[in-house]
Amino acid sequence: MSITQSLLSNNVMTARPARLSSILALLSYLLSSLLLVFNLCYSTVAFGQLPKKTIGISQIVEHPALNDIRLGLMETLKAHGYDASKNLNILYENAQGNMGYALQIATKLLSVTPDVIIGISTPSAQTVYHAAKRAHHTIPIVFAGVSDPQIAQLEPVETHYPITGVSDAPHLDGLMELMDNLFPKLKTLGLLYNPSETNSVSTVLRLKKLLAQRGIQWHEATVLSTNDVAQATLSLVGKVDALYFPQDNTIVAAMETVIKVSQQASPTLSVILPIFCNDPILIKKGVLAAVGYDYLDIGRETGEIVVKILAGESVNTLPIHTPKNLKAVINRALAQKLGIIIPTQLKHATLTVMDS
Repeated sequence: MSITQSLLSNNVMTARPARLSSILALLSYLLSSLLLVFNLCYSTVAFGQLPKKTIGISQIVEHPALNDIRLGLMETLKAHGYDASKNLNILYENAQGNMGYALQIATKLLSVTPDVIIGISTPSAQTVYHAAKRAHHTIPIVFAGVSDPQIAQLEPVETHYPITGVSDAPHLDGLMELMDNLFPKLKTLGLLYNPSETNSVSTVLRLKKLLAQRGIQWHEATVLSTNDVAQATLSLVGKVDALYFPQDNTIVAAMETVIKVSQQASPTLSVILPIFCNDPILIKKGVLAAVGYDYLDIGRETGEIVVKILAGESVNTLPIHTPKNLKAVINRALAQKLGIIIPTQLKHATLTVMDS
């Protein structure tokens, strides 16, 4: 063998182990990649991981009922595996009672095209829905805490603009039953609300019909902002036997003012103007009695709708509805101070007596 042949033979022998090593390294890499893919797939199946989704939330103002809706919504989403730290992107905006800002929020949320948008309150739902229609967006919209979806024009008349939700429509027959029990000699009721809120106007009109059937008179005091609430409440003192306000965002946002005026109206009674409303949570604020829905329940039921939409279910198959459970709550301390006899049960609602 020549020197040249000997060198070539040595090079071939040297190259074979190197090539073999490269092949083995490639096979090892491919095997590792397959194992990684397998592990990821197995983890997804084993731990029920869901694909990442984005939801937008528009809320008109901060107050207990609307905050509870949002809390119940997030509770349900988490229970179904949607976690903000893992697979859920939440875009939350609060208009702080400003309708102009609510319109901006609607436009902003639509521009990022989330998987679903939730409008908490009538104004928030309206701004999102009508902005979607103007811009020809077909993003699913779910509302919560809307008292009259028909009057608010939030019913799905046009199916290509999908919308549904959970309504907190006041159960006024249940309210009148409670009033009849607590104030059988009620002659005049004060009505406090913001006439620019369509849900409030609708509720007050329905209530007036029931009052007229019972021969009960009423006096109205309307407000356009929270700055008007103190004077409007004071204007009813001495003219009415009790006060009622619907689930009105303006009034509820100024709830402390309403309570303060009613409590200062007399030096002898803790409350000269007993207050009725539709939100049981406000009993803790100083309201005498309420007939309505638990807003955490409303949020939870809204969450169930959102979960179905995120899973691919059509909005058209998910009807608008009110919560399952109607509650009547009475403030025991105020009832006792006013000498009111508390009923033991009611026909329309489950009765709870609460110490504020």
